[in-house]
Amino acid sequence: MECFLTELGKTLMEKVLNKAIEKSRNIFCFTCIVKEFNEEKDKLEEGRATMKEQIQVATNKGKGIKANARLWEEHARKLIQENTETKQSCFFGFCPDCIWRYKRGEELTTKIKEIKDLMVKGEKFENVELDRPLPGVERYSSQYYISFKSRELKCEELLAALRDESNYITGLHGMGGTGKTTLAKEVGKQLKTLEQFDHVIDTTVSVTPVIKKIQDDIAGPLGLKWEDTTKSDRPKKLWSRLTNGEKILLILDDVWRNLNFDDIGIPNRDNHKGCKLLITTRNLRVYNQMVCENTIELDPLNEEEAWTMFKLHADLTDISPKSILDKGRKIATECKCLPVAIATVASSLKGQECREEWDVCLQTLQKPLSKGSVHNDLVYIYKCLKFSYDFLKDKKAEGLFLLCSTFPEDEEISTEVLTRLGIGVGLFEDVYGSYEDARSQAVASKKKLLDSCLLLETEKGDVKMHDLVREVAQLIAKNEIKIVNFSNKSQKSLVESDKKIKYLICEGDLRDLFAFKFDGSELEILIGNMHMEDILHIPISFFENIPRLRVLNLSCHNSYHHPLSLPQSMKPLSNIRSLSFESVDLGDISGFGGLQSLETLELTKCTIDELPREIEKLENFRLLELKNCKVRNNDPFEVIQRCTSLEELYFMNSFNDSCKEITLPTLQRYFLKDVTGYAYMMKYTISRGVSFEWDYLSEATFKYVMETAEVLHLKGTNKGWRNLMPGILPIDNGMNNLIELVLKNCHQVQCLVDTKHNNSEVPSVFSKLVVLKLKEMKNLEELCNGPIFSDSMNNLEELTIQKCGILRSLFKCSINFCNLKNVTIYSCPMLVSVFDLSTSRGLPLLEKLRIDDCEQLENIITTECEEIVDGDNDNNDSYNSMFPNLKFLNIIRCPKLQFVLPCYYAGDFLLLESIWIQNCDELEYIFGQHQDVQLASLKELKLDHVPIFIDIFPKPSFNRYLAQMSYIYR
Repeated sequence: MECFLTELGKTLMEKVLNKAIEKSRNIFCFTCIVKEFNEEKDKLEEGRATMKEQIQVATNKGKGIKANARLWEEHARKLIQENTETKQSCFFGFCPDCIWRYKRGEELTTKIKEIKDLMVKGEKFENVELDRPLPGVERYSSQYYISFKSRELKCEELLAALRDESNYITGLHGMGGTGKTTLAKEVGKQLKTLEQFDHVIDTTVSVTPVIKKIQDDIAGPLGLKWEDTTKSDRPKKLWSRLTNGEKILLILDDVWRNLNFDDIGIPNRDNHKGCKLLITTRNLRVYNQMVCENTIELDPLNEEEAWTMFKLHADLTDISPKSILDKGRKIATECKCLPVAIATVASSLKGQECREEWDVCLQTLQKPLSKGSVHNDLVYIYKCLKFSYDFLKDKKAEGLFLLCSTFPEDEEISTEVLTRLGIGVGLFEDVYGSYEDARSQAVASKKKLLDSCLLLETEKGDVKMHDLVREVAQLIAKNEIKIVNFSNKSQKSLVESDKKIKYLICEGDLRDLFAFKFDGSELEILIGNMHMEDILHIPISFFENIPRLRVLNLSCHNSYHHPLSLPQSMKPLSNIRSLSFESVDLGDISGFGGLQSLETLELTKCTIDELPREIEKLENFRLLELKNCKVRNNDPFEVIQRCTSLEELYFMNSFNDSCKEITLPTLQRYFLKDVTGYAYMMKYTISRGVSFEWDYLSEATFKYVMETAEVLHLKGTNKGWRNLMPGILPIDNGMNNLIELVLKNCHQVQCLVDTKHNNSEVPSVFSKLVVLKLKEMKNLEELCNGPIFSDSMNNLEELTIQKCGILRSLFKCSINFCNLKNVTIYSCPMLVSVFDLSTSRGLPLLEKLRIDDCEQLENIITTECEEIVDGDNDNNDSYNSMFPNLKFLNIIRCPKLQFVLPCYYAGDFLLLESIWIQNCDELEYIFGQHQDVQLASLKELKLDHVPIFIDIFPKPSFNRYLAQMSYIYR
């Protein structure tokens, strides 16, 4: 027993001693613990940087981010910001504070374990991406919704009906043009905003419902992926998603007949759970067939509402000429109080001061139509829209209007697509010197159609057609435009008997299209959104039947690059201007070289054997686009560089192993991209852009791109140049076309511009630059070495500098940053100062300033200025308020900074809302001087790990402002 107690005592003693030794380590090995923590923190910082890059790539691709990845990044951020201050002492500063060291050492030891565990978790993240569902009705603008009293009452009725748990199907009925679609979307947006439904999704059904389109429209906002789902299983999968317990509102717009919900996958009345339907239709029989619990009738506007709307669109006021007002009221009455008719007619007359024009409009609307030419339901709408169409008096705008009607209902159409189609059908031939000329004409024509309300503009700047406007456009074109679904035999038979078809739009199986017998002697446009199951040969007889064809556009939406075999000779298509293929394997396309009229070739998600040399000889070949294509053999740029007539090139993610050093011909527009994760899209206002991860460009092409590009993203370029100017381009060039410049891992570059040895006058550089981002530039010392003109970069709005290890200062001369809004500087350990005093006076629009992890930063603004170049600066600059628009100030891990910003005038920082400062060891004050400044907008002041901080200003007169903000100080 005694032996047992002795052993037990020894064991307990050992445990106590081990525990005591372990705990004492917190005191006697505190410095080692801090060192270990900092080492682990550095590793974590690298991991966090990688994670942030993955998150940024996913964001650029339009993807969501997994919640655990965001939590990991946030946890890492907090650990990295942990302060390791070791200056705590006792006994009048002669000895370390043992109690503090013990507690702090224990905390850091725990956090070291946290970091190691976090790093292990981080290594398991293979993918942070999360598919983000497409937006529902929240994407629509409310600009077309006018809240008239009659509409407010109907809106309340709809809201009540949709909130009623006993209702499954609610109907909104009204004649064409009364605004059913607009009201339904507005009500849906309100219900989504009020969180009455988790999802509010709309889809256009139209006269001939396309089940796959309806399914896709519903699945997108729900985040539902079809993947390998068979056609027969799609309804089951959609039904399962719609009945999983979430509250979902489906808006089925423009329904013309009873729908079979089982075919689509929409739940029925007895199994809908949280799902509800809102149906809009012109046909009251539809509601009877679908047994709606609640049907709401939407009448036309009353006369006063119609007149109010007319005046709004015609830009009339009470002081407009009385004769115009009298005529306008009568015209509004002839529009039968239908919003779509009022909007188009009134917009057409906007700005017309000639009374005769108003007389003609009224007479046109009062004139009866010939019997049977238009269905009774469309008579008034047709007359109004036909007047607006005729009133355009512009053949290009009229042609563009008819082209838009060939797109599916509710389709959003880009200016670029309209331009290319317009060129294809010859709309701009009388003024067509170049593609750029035609694009300008398309933009001008589009504006006329928008001004007349014949087209609607989307938030992205694209256009779309109201369903009624589209119907009228197709009526105007009569037999010239045909839209055929090959699954509908009656539609096929109507086309087979028609001999004047100019525009044919097809859906269905490609085999049916090529076996289709019709008179194609007048056909100019053939667009097929088809599907195919296996290899398919296009017979030459098909092309012989359409000798006047100018535009051929075939896309296979279900294709997994099935081979589409073209005839060896395509000479029967002697008039073809535009060829477009999507999602097919075309193999040998050498036959394209015989199409002497070919101007445009677009290949998207296609596979080809090679880009054929035969196209080099095509004298009219102006535009080539390869997007996400596979080119099996040879370097396509060996052909492209010899296409002397080429004006525009769009080559995106289609490079193969043969692409080494590419050379370009002289081009008016180009966009080259090899970054799959980069979601930047060319706008028609941006004409030249490059985004490369790999060093494809030859030296000559590199210089050409530098000189002409408007958007330039380069990663890892290794040409040996130490600067952009004069290393690549002469300083006098100034790179004044650039709008956006992003450089990453270009390690040879020491500065962007070196003017030290420039003998000519002080240059103006980057005069159009809006965005400048420099990342991981290992040898970047400064942005400009030597003087530049003070108004250089005066259009810059966003400046980002990240991980530039030896950068000491941005500029050694004064620059006018009059448009700069956002500045972010991250991990520049040698940076000493950011702006000189004169430059800081020229930052009137700066809103956000963030500086993070700059160990040597002593001053954000320094009064020392080595070189100041006189420009057009106002002599009274010294009296300007500093940062009058600054709202957010964020300074992190800048241990040598004693104060953040100087403060000279009472008007400084009037709009400042948030100050967040962390881990700044030497910070004593936020502002370097005190001039009785009133920080009237300040809402948040957060100070974290600022051990010797004294006060906001050097003088303690700031206390009276603290009551108006949340003040956190740790």
